[in-house]
Amino acid sequence: MEAKVQRVLIWSGPAMVVLWVGAFLLIAGFIPPHDPGKTAEQIVRIYAQRTDAIKIGMVVSMFGSALLVPWAVAISGQLKRIDGGHALANVQMVSCALLSLEFITPIGVWMAASFRFDARSAEVTQALNDLGWILFMTVIWSLWVQLIAIGAAILIDRRDEPILSRWLGYLNLWVALLIIPAGLVLFFKSGPFAWNGVVGFYVPLTAFCIWMASTTLVVHRALTRQIAEGTEPGLGSASDRTPATTP
Repeated sequence: MEAKVQRVLIWSGPAMVVLWVGAFLLIAGFIPPHDPGKTAEQIVRIYAQRTDAIKIGMVVSMFGSALLVPWAVAISGQLKRIDGGHALANVQMVSCALLSLEFITPIGVWMAASFRFDARSAEVTQALNDLGWILFMTVIWSLWVQLIAIGAAILIDRRDEPILSRWLGYLNLWVALLIIPAGLVLFFKSGPFAWNGVVGFYVPLTAFCIWMASTTLVVHRALTRQIAEGTEPGLGSASDRTPATTP
Protein backbone atom coordinates (compact mmCIF):
# COMPACT_ATOMS: atom_id res chain seq x y z
CA MET A 1 0.00 0.00 0.00
CA GLU A 2 2.83 2.40 0.86
CA ALA A 3 4.33 2.05 -2.61
CA LYS A 4 0.95 2.74 -4.20
CA VAL A 5 0.61 5.93 -2.16
CA GLN A 6 4.10 7.04 -3.17
CA ARG A 7 3.31 6.33 -6.81
CA VAL A 8 0.55 8.93 -6.53
CA LEU A 9 2.75 11.39 -4.61
CA ILE A 10 5.50 11.34 -7.23
CA TRP A 11 3.21 13.06 -9.74
CA SER A 12 2.95 16.11 -7.50
CA GLY A 13 6.30 17.19 -8.98
CA PRO A 14 5.04 17.59 -12.56
CA ALA A 15 1.86 19.16 -11.17
CA MET A 16 4.05 21.76 -9.45
CA VAL A 17 5.84 22.56 -12.72
CA VAL A 18 2.56 22.90 -14.63
CA LEU A 19 1.14 25.23 -11.98
CA TRP A 20 4.31 27.30 -11.88
CA VAL A 21 4.71 27.70 -15.62
CA GLY A 22 1.02 28.47 -15.98
CA ALA A 23 1.11 31.01 -13.15
CA PHE A 24 4.32 32.73 -14.23
CA LEU A 25 3.80 32.63 -18.01
CA LEU A 26 0.06 32.71 -18.62
CA ILE A 27 -1.31 34.54 -15.57
CA ALA A 28 1.21 36.84 -13.90
CA GLY A 29 3.37 37.55 -16.95
CA PHE A 30 6.58 36.86 -15.02
CA ILE A 31 8.05 34.91 -17.95
CA PRO A 32 10.05 36.45 -19.45
CA PRO A 33 11.32 37.88 -16.15
CA HIS A 34 11.25 41.61 -15.54
CA ASP A 35 14.32 43.31 -17.00
CA PRO A 36 16.69 44.23 -14.12
CA GLY A 37 17.49 47.42 -16.03
CA LYS A 38 13.94 48.78 -15.95
CA THR A 39 13.35 52.03 -14.07
CA ALA A 40 11.21 52.24 -10.94
CA GLU A 41 8.40 53.85 -12.94
CA GLN A 42 8.45 51.05 -15.51
CA ILE A 43 8.23 48.41 -12.78
CA VAL A 44 5.27 50.20 -11.15
CA ARG A 45 3.57 50.33 -14.55
CA ILE A 46 3.86 46.52 -14.82
CA TYR A 47 2.19 46.05 -11.44
CA ALA A 48 -0.48 48.62 -12.30
CA GLN A 49 -1.37 46.96 -15.60
CA ARG A 50 -1.47 43.38 -14.24
CA THR A 51 -2.39 43.85 -10.57
CA ASP A 52 -5.03 41.12 -10.24
CA ALA A 53 -3.24 38.77 -12.64
CA ILE A 54 -0.03 39.01 -10.61
CA LYS A 55 -1.91 38.37 -7.36
CA ILE A 56 -3.68 35.32 -8.80
CA GLY A 57 -0.47 34.02 -10.36
CA MET A 58 1.39 34.30 -7.06
CA VAL A 59 -1.35 32.43 -5.17
CA VAL A 60 -1.26 29.61 -7.74
CA SER A 61 2.54 29.38 -7.74
CA MET A 62 2.64 29.39 -3.92
CA PHE A 63 0.30 26.41 -3.88
CA GLY A 64 2.49 24.73 -6.51
CA SER A 65 5.58 25.23 -4.35
CA ALA A 66 3.98 23.22 -1.53
CA LEU A 67 3.74 20.21 -3.87
CA LEU A 68 7.52 19.80 -3.72
CA VAL A 69 7.18 18.13 -0.31
CA PRO A 70 5.06 15.08 -1.28
CA TRP A 71 7.19 14.69 -4.41
CA ALA A 72 10.34 14.50 -2.27
CA VAL A 73 8.72 11.97 0.06
CA ALA A 74 8.23 9.56 -2.85
CA ILE A 75 11.87 9.99 -3.92
CA SER A 76 13.12 9.32 -0.40
CA GLY A 77 11.09 6.12 -0.29
CA GLN A 78 13.20 4.74 -3.15
CA LEU A 79 16.54 6.09 -1.94
CA LYS A 80 16.03 4.32 1.42
CA ARG A 81 15.93 1.00 -0.41
CA ILE A 82 19.55 1.54 -1.44
CA ASP A 83 22.26 0.17 0.85
CA GLY A 84 23.80 3.29 2.40
CA GLY A 85 21.11 5.56 0.98
CA HIS A 86 19.07 6.22 4.14
CA ALA A 87 21.06 9.28 5.28
CA LEU A 88 21.13 10.68 1.74
CA ALA A 89 17.36 10.16 1.49
CA ASN A 90 16.94 12.29 4.61
CA VAL A 91 19.25 14.98 3.23
CA GLN A 92 17.23 15.02 0.01
CA MET A 93 13.94 15.27 1.89
CA VAL A 94 14.99 18.12 4.18
CA SER A 95 16.67 20.02 1.33
CA CYS A 96 13.51 19.83 -0.80
CA ALA A 97 11.36 20.98 2.13
CA LEU A 98 13.67 23.97 2.53
CA LEU A 99 13.47 24.62 -1.21
CA SER A 100 9.69 24.75 -0.98
CA LEU A 101 9.91 27.43 1.70
CA GLU A 102 12.60 29.30 -0.21
CA PHE A 103 10.34 29.50 -3.27
CA ILE A 104 7.36 30.58 -1.17
CA THR A 105 9.36 33.47 0.35
CA PRO A 106 9.97 35.47 -2.88
CA ILE A 107 6.42 34.76 -3.99
CA GLY A 108 5.27 36.42 -0.76
CA VAL A 109 7.49 39.41 -1.56
CA TRP A 110 5.88 39.78 -5.00
CA MET A 111 2.48 39.56 -3.32
CA ALA A 112 3.45 42.46 -1.06
CA ALA A 113 4.75 44.42 -4.07
CA SER A 114 1.38 44.06 -5.81
CA PHE A 115 -0.74 44.69 -2.71
CA ARG A 116 -0.13 48.42 -2.20
CA PHE A 117 2.00 49.56 -5.14
CA ASP A 118 -0.12 52.70 -5.62
CA ALA A 119 0.36 53.93 -2.04
CA ARG A 120 4.15 54.00 -1.90
CA SER A 121 7.05 55.44 -3.83
CA ALA A 122 8.03 53.77 -7.08
CA GLU A 123 11.49 53.04 -5.67
CA VAL A 124 10.03 50.91 -2.88
CA THR A 125 8.05 48.83 -5.36
CA GLN A 126 11.17 48.46 -7.49
CA ALA A 127 13.12 47.33 -4.41
CA LEU A 128 10.47 44.74 -3.55
CA ASN A 129 10.45 43.49 -7.12
CA ASP A 130 14.26 43.24 -7.07
CA LEU A 131 14.16 41.43 -3.73
CA GLY A 132 11.66 38.92 -5.08
CA TRP A 133 13.72 38.10 -8.16
CA ILE A 134 17.02 37.93 -6.28
CA LEU A 135 15.56 35.57 -3.67
CA PHE A 136 13.81 33.48 -6.31
CA MET A 137 16.92 33.03 -8.43
CA THR A 138 19.62 32.66 -5.79
CA VAL A 139 17.93 30.08 -3.53
CA ILE A 140 19.41 27.26 -5.57
CA TRP A 141 21.69 25.85 -2.89
CA SER A 142 19.09 23.69 -1.14
CA LEU A 143 18.24 22.34 -4.60
CA TRP A 144 21.95 21.86 -5.26
CA VAL A 145 22.33 19.78 -2.08
CA GLN A 146 19.23 17.78 -3.02
CA LEU A 147 20.63 17.04 -6.47
CA ILE A 148 23.98 15.91 -5.08
CA ALA A 149 22.28 13.72 -2.45
CA ILE A 150 20.06 11.99 -5.01
CA GLY A 151 22.91 11.56 -7.48
CA ALA A 152 25.25 10.13 -4.84
CA ALA A 153 22.61 7.71 -3.52
CA ILE A 154 21.89 6.37 -7.01
CA LEU A 155 25.55 5.97 -7.90
CA ILE A 156 26.48 4.06 -4.71
CA ASP A 157 23.84 1.44 -5.51
CA ARG A 158 25.86 -1.63 -6.50
CA ARG A 159 23.01 -3.98 -7.35
CA ASP A 160 23.03 -5.69 -10.73
CA GLU A 161 19.64 -4.07 -11.24
CA PRO A 162 19.81 -0.74 -9.35
CA ILE A 163 16.74 0.70 -7.65
CA LEU A 164 16.93 3.82 -9.85
CA SER A 165 18.65 3.98 -13.24
CA ARG A 166 22.26 5.08 -13.01
CA TRP A 167 21.84 7.62 -15.82
CA LEU A 168 19.53 9.54 -13.49
CA GLY A 169 22.37 9.80 -10.98
CA TYR A 170 24.60 11.40 -13.61
CA LEU A 171 21.74 13.67 -14.70
CA ASN A 172 21.46 14.95 -11.12
CA LEU A 173 25.14 15.88 -11.11
CA TRP A 174 24.88 17.64 -14.48
CA VAL A 175 21.84 19.62 -13.38
CA ALA A 176 23.67 20.60 -10.18
CA LEU A 177 26.31 22.14 -12.44
CA LEU A 178 23.86 23.82 -14.83
CA ILE A 179 21.87 25.61 -12.13
CA ILE A 180 24.89 27.33 -10.55
CA PRO A 181 24.61 30.47 -12.77
CA ALA A 182 21.18 31.15 -11.24
CA GLY A 183 22.88 31.65 -7.88
CA LEU A 184 25.13 34.34 -9.35
CA VAL A 185 22.55 36.69 -10.93
CA LEU A 186 23.14 39.15 -8.09
CA PHE A 187 26.31 40.28 -9.88
CA PHE A 188 24.70 41.07 -13.25
CA LYS A 189 22.08 43.62 -14.29
CA SER A 190 22.17 42.75 -18.01
CA GLY A 191 23.44 40.13 -20.40
CA PRO A 192 23.18 36.32 -20.42
CA PHE A 193 24.01 35.95 -16.71
CA ALA A 194 21.32 38.38 -15.49
CA TRP A 195 18.10 37.03 -13.96
CA ASN A 196 16.39 37.39 -17.34
CA GLY A 197 19.35 36.05 -19.34
CA VAL A 198 19.82 32.79 -21.19
CA VAL A 199 22.45 31.43 -18.82
CA GLY A 200 21.08 32.98 -15.65
CA PHE A 201 17.43 31.97 -16.11
CA TYR A 202 16.51 29.84 -19.11
CA VAL A 203 19.28 27.22 -18.89
CA PRO A 204 18.67 26.53 -15.17
CA LEU A 205 14.89 26.52 -15.71
CA THR A 206 15.14 24.06 -18.61
CA ALA A 207 17.51 21.82 -16.65
CA PHE A 208 15.18 21.92 -13.64
CA CYS A 209 12.12 20.90 -15.69
CA ILE A 210 13.99 18.08 -17.46
CA TRP A 211 15.27 16.82 -14.11
CA MET A 212 11.83 16.84 -12.50
CA ALA A 213 10.26 15.02 -15.44
CA SER A 214 13.06 12.44 -15.59
CA THR A 215 13.06 11.83 -11.84
CA THR A 216 9.30 11.43 -11.78
CA LEU A 217 9.30 8.86 -14.58
CA VAL A 218 12.20 6.82 -13.16
CA VAL A 219 10.76 6.77 -9.63
CA HIS A 220 7.30 5.92 -11.00
CA ARG A 221 8.77 2.94 -12.86
CA ALA A 222 10.68 1.82 -9.76
CA LEU A 223 7.50 2.00 -7.68
CA THR A 224 5.54 0.09 -10.31
CA ARG A 225 8.21 -2.62 -10.28
CA GLN A 226 8.20 -2.64 -6.48
CA ILE A 227 4.42 -3.06 -6.36
CA ALA A 228 4.65 -5.96 -8.82
CA GLU A 229 7.29 -7.61 -6.61
CA GLY A 230 5.13 -7.09 -3.52
CA THR A 231 7.83 -5.40 -1.43
CA GLU A 232 7.42 -2.43 0.92
CA PRO A 233 9.46 0.81 0.58
CA GLY A 234 12.64 0.78 2.61
CA LEU A 235 12.80 -3.03 2.84
CA GLY A 236 14.27 -3.89 -0.55
CA SER A 237 13.26 -7.02 -2.43
CA ALA A 238 12.39 -10.31 -0.81
CA SER A 239 15.80 -11.74 -1.71
CA ASP A 240 17.53 -8.82 0.04
CA ARG A 241 15.81 -9.36 3.40
CA THR A 242 17.14 -11.66 6.08
CA PRO A 243 14.54 -13.35 8.28
CA ALA A 244 14.55 -12.08 11.84
CA THR A 245 15.84 -14.47 14.51
CA THR A 246 14.89 -14.60 18.15
CA PRO A 247 17.66 -14.55 20.77
